[in-house]
Amino acid sequence: MTQSILIVDDQIGIRMLLQEVFQTAGYRTSLAKNGKEAVEHLSESPFDLVVLDYHIPVYNGKAVMQKIKQMRVEAKTIIITGLPEVAKQELGENLPEEIISKPFNVAKLCHVVEEILKKNE
Repeated sequence: MTQSILIVDDQIGIRMLLQEVFQTAGYRTSLAKNGKEAVEHLSESPFDLVVLDYHIPVYNGKAVMQKIKQMRVEAKTIIITGLPEVAKQELGENLPEEIISKPFNVAKLCHVVEEILKKNE
């Protein structure tokens, strides 16, 4: 069964880049441009992984992480942020599987995604 990734970023260029990279690697993808759309997607469909920009409109990354926990969503999460230490501090014990610093290396991100999803199989 094809694993699915929800890509959440307010920058269309990053959403499209990650969609292309992950689809080429064989994953099914969905896109959200803000936290509200991300939560809507998560309530409608199961995902194996959420790649989440931390500083997004409507609900920020912290709020999305809280909603994921409240909804008891099984998806693993990766946060992408320019301020990883701030994100770690704000998230407290509700940490994702990985926090990737911006600017990020696409190959490194793909490797992290692959490793997390291998554990999920």
